[in-house]
Parts: sequence; structure tokens; C-alpha cells
Amino acid sequence: MLLSTGGYFRWIISLILFLGIFCNYMLRIHIDFAIIQMVGNGTESKYPQYDWTPLEKSWVLGSYFYGYILLQVAGGRFAEIYGTKIVLGVSMLSSVVITFLIPWLASLSPWAVVAVRILQGLFLSPTFPSLPPFTVKWSPITDRSKFVSITQSGGVLGPILTFPLCGLIMDHAGWEMVFYITGAISLVWCLIWAIFVSDSPETNRWISKSEVDFISAGREQLVARKELELEGKAEPNLVQIFVRMIVSRSVWVVMSCDFAYCWGLYALLVMGPTFVEFISLESGKQLTYTENALLTTLPFLAQFIFCQIFGFLSDYLVEAKHWHRIKTQKLFVTLELLPPAVTTIAMGFITTDPLLCIIVMTAGFAFTGACGSAQIQNIFLQAPNRAGTFLGISNGFGNFAGALIPVICNWLTHGSLGLEELTGWRIFFASATVFYVVACILFSFFAVDTQQPFDTFYVDKSHRNNKNGEMTHNSA
Repeated sequence: MLLSTGGYFRWIISLILFLGIFCNYMLRIHIDFAIIQMVGNGTESKYPQYDWTPLEKSWVLGSYFYGYILLQVAGGRFAEIYGTKIVLGVSMLSSVVITFLIPWLASLSPWAVVAVRILQGLFLSPTFPSLPPFTVKWSPITDRSKFVSITQSGGVLGPILTFPLCGLIMDHAGWEMVFYITGAISLVWCLIWAIFVSDSPETNRWISKSEVDFISAGREQLVARKELELEGKAEPNLVQIFVRMIVSRSVWVVMSCDFAYCWGLYALLVMGPTFVEFISLESGKQLTYTENALLTTLPFLAQFIFCQIFGFLSDYLVEAKHWHRIKTQKLFVTLELLPPAVTTIAMGFITTDPLLCIIVMTAGFAFTGACGSAQIQNIFLQAPNRAGTFLGISNGFGNFAGALIPVICNWLTHGSLGLEELTGWRIFFASATVFYVVACILFSFFAVDTQQPFDTFYVDKSHRNNKNGEMTHNSA
């Protein structure tokens, strides 16, 4: 059972992190829904509205990701060196301040919002890369999939609650209050994070000694800094690690899965409210903001449920049925990518019935909840010591999708191609199918489960400089 062994405080930590990821998503996606009322849809409103063009709107929606991709690798490395508590804490607090400023900046210019959203993305970019160093310290390997599934599903809860919350606020108080309320909720989380969380069980004042011993005995061996110093070795710099990772085929396999997952995710997360508004107007069924939000969140609710199921099933297959971990990960990558590959094409051809379209969308997207038991788990096998840097590379590459999606969607549906808007939407969603299938094939044939040389590479301090002044290295 979940809480029957070793103690329960690590699960409280996982819950706090779960809520933190929820707040993180709330801060990044509130504008995806609020912008519907900010720019209006041809109807009168008692709240401020702006005459932004489709191009300006696409830039506002995509600008977050231009900043978000910049500190992915550095953020993971910072967490490995300085700890997740300070990296994630500063990241979230900075984003809260920016959220409070958005309503004022929107009154100035859409490009003021673009600028500040790039900055917000920059601050939040270390979020997910900062998690692996924290995860390997707080979870024994027998609980790893459950711990990851719980924490990662906070990102799924984000749209489940944020979109309906935004809809209610916009129906009763206007879009400006969306930013003030979501910012205040996130600020409360920052206080909880500062009080109860530490970077490892050994340094936490709230946990029992018996649970510390249980976690310590159950996690894989990590290279300690003091051990390195005794052996005359030191950590290489970020550039050295990055180069070794980026030329590794096994890293690119994981990166392909992250890109495919993010393309499908952001297609719904960023453009989902706009798409639901489009199909509702096409069918002649005008929806309130709250109704739009509830329909948009159905796929994420299903993903949240499946994420928990897959997390427990993954640990069960490995521990009880003795499945090899790479075999389990390949199974869950297949479940994660192939069902939505089918439904993303299908939904573009049933737009005359919004409810049926959303049901089909939900049926496929639910399976993406397997990501916490799929390629993310593979990162821990390849790089237990540098999982943060690895995830930074992979997540940064994946989130290029978020930067591209609003611009490409606008180009297909309102651009210079001369396509009917419905045809543009169909092509847009079909592109996700291509990425899903290609990534699934790559992982099935080329994924590995052994610790890679880039994770065991260290600088020899005693021979840091040879007689020619060149740095020498070795692997441990």
C-alpha cells in the first residue's frame, strides 16, 4: 500500500510538489483562457477589451515559451548544485510578481505583454529540470513511478481547475481578476514550500529518522561531492556535460518523445479554448466562458486519472511481476503516444458536434498520462546523478513546440495559405499524429536502460592542467 512502508512524510512532500506544479501551470496558462475575453469575439463587454490582431494574439500566446526554453539546461544543473528548494522557490515567486503586472501591461500594448511573458517563461523554465535531483533524493526506487506520477500530475490538474476557475471569474468579475486570484493562490504555495520543504530527507526537520533511513536504503547510489573530493575528482562544467549528452543517441530518443508529448499537450493547452470556441460557433451553439472551460478541461481530467493508474501499474509490473524496467517503459511510451495519434486526426472531422469532438479528444489524450511512467523514468536509468541536466535538455527541446504552435496554428487557420479555417485546424491536429508515431517508433527500437558515460564523467583535479595548460579528464 502507498503509506504502509517507511513512513508518510515523503508523500506529504510529493503533495506539496504536486500543488506547486499545479500553481506553476496555473501561472503559465491563465492567459490562454483569459485572452478570449481580453480581445473579445465581436460582443460587447463591460470589462476592458483590446483590438489585437490574430498575429498579435498568437505572439502573446506563444511568447511564454521563448523565455521558457532558455534556462532548461542551466536550471537542471543549478538544482543539482544548489538544490531544488531555492531554484524552484525563486522561480515561482518571480512569476507571481509578473502575474500581478499583466493586467496593467495589457492596457499599454500587446507587445508589453509579450515582453513580460517571455520574462515569466524565463523564470519558470527551471521548473521541471529542477525536479529529478529532488526526486532521486526523496523517493526510494520502489516508489519512484508513484512519486513521479503524483508530482507530475500537478501539471495535469493545472488546466482541470484553472480553466473552469478562469471561466467563473470572467463570467462574474472579468478577466483582470484572473491574474490577481491565480497570483494570490500561488503566493500562498510559495510560503508553504519555504516552511516545510528541504532538498533531502536528511536535512528536513519534520521527517522521522526511520523514514530517512528507509528512503536512504532504497534509493540508487548517488555520487556524493565529498566522495569525489576524496578521490581527487570534481564535477565538470555544464558545457562539458551538455556536449556529451547532446551527442548521445539515447538522449535524442527521449527528446523525441518529449517533443511529441509537448506538441500534443500545447495544441490543447494553448489553442484548446480557441478551438472549442471555434467549433461551438461552427455548430451554432454559443457557449459561456464557464461552459467552454468545462469542455476544454475534460481531456486533462482524464489524463490526470490515467496518470495515477499508470504510476501504480508501472511499479506493480516491475516489483510484483518482475518486468524489466525498459520493457515497462516501452509499453507505457506506446500507450502514451499511439491512442492520441489516432484521435487527434479524428477530432478534426467531427467539429459539427462539440460534445462528441471533445469526447473523442478526451479518449485519446487520457493515455498521455503514461508519460510519468515512460520516457521520464528512462531519464533516471540513464543519468541518476545528472537527471536534472538531462531533463533540462529534453524538456527544453520539447517546449519548442509551445513556441511554434500558436504561430503555426495562426498561419494555417488565418494565414496566407488561403485555407478554410476548418481545413487549417485539421492539418494542425494531424501534425501531432506524425510526431506521436515517429517518437513511438524511435523509443521502441533505440531506448536504453543503462547508466550512460555522460553520467559518470568527472574532472581529475590532481591533473586539471597538464604541462601544456590543457585540461585533462577521466571517467569514473
